[in-house]
Amino acid sequence: MLIQNPFAVKDQGHLNQVLVVGRVTAAPTVRELPSGDRLVSWRIGVARPEDPRRPGHRLDSLTLISFEDALIDRVRDHGVGEVLRVTGALRRRIWRGPHGVRSILEVEVTTVELEREAER
Repeated sequence: MLIQNPFAVKDQGHLNQVLVVGRVTAAPTVRELPSGDRLVSWRIGVARPEDPRRPGHRLDSLTLISFEDALIDRVRDHGVGEVLRVTGALRRRIWRGPHGVRSILEVEVTTVELEREAER
């Protein structure tokens, strides 16, 4: 199933589309940027399939962000341990800091749905 993506560049045949289902490992935090825009950021862990050549439980940790006010208000109450289904696009953010040029790869979220409550 192909999800309609606002980040697709149709005239060039490019598509940046992500679908991830994982457990929240860092609760959403909202901060205001110098521009006045709000940004929500949180992390999820996504289990990798078992690989007999690499024993042990393996997990990918992903940073999720959104600048959309409606989405910020929806996700700010999600807690650690909940399983979320997220769609969006990969973004590389680059900035200059006190230790030089830094970058991070994030998922800019367009939709989020609760798959499962946190286990108690």
